[in-house]
Amino acid sequence: MKRLAALLAAAMLLLSGCGGKQDQPAEDQSTERNGAATMTIAQTKFSQETEDVLKLLEVKGGFYDFAVDSSVSGYTMNVWVLTNGEWVSNGEITGKIENKQGQIGVQLLEDGCNFFQLDSTGHTKYSVKYTTGLKECSAIGRKSLNTDEQVTIIEPGKEQFLFMELGWKDPAIQASMMDDFRTSNCDAGVAATITFTAAPGAAS
Repeated sequence: MKRLAALLAAAMLLLSGCGGKQDQPAEDQSTERNGAATMTIAQTKFSQETEDVLKLLEVKGGFYDFAVDSSVSGYTMNVWVLTNGEWVSNGEITGKIENKQGQIGVQLLEDGCNFFQLDSTGHTKYSVKYTTGLKECSAIGRKSLNTDEQVTIIEPGKEQFLFMELGWKDPAIQASMMDDFRTSNCDAGVAATITFTAAPGAAS
């Protein structure tokens, strides 16, 4: 009981942003291309203790830090579920970007998804319920943004995946995991995405 209580307490610290500090601010992690700053998004680097808690709790998804410039004013996170052969939106959450950096999160559950918006004052959670049909699949594949610990370049207006879980009823025809979950040829699946919004008047 004491161990479970400690795990739950650590998870609450994680969700409130206390356990998700990077070694350096997100805005300092932006790369440079042709002398100009490049907007990036990358998985949050947690302490080893927090990583251990996430593994014990079997959290599916992740937390992400992003760095942008004045050409971006906000973002939309969306969860897509494969329904009758088509990818259908089952909920979204939007956010404004007042600073040049931020932190968001997504957690996939058995029957839904939690989105998180985090800042210095705490976090906001938005929950979505759905059914995926993944339990009926023989083969399951998962892929998360930045699994290779590299940053991803942000392109305003372009939908970019954060986490996907796809399933195939026949493992013999399981396709390779792809960045575009819509072309994965799976039988069931769920994917969380983010799209950064260009600020009014920003150059395309």
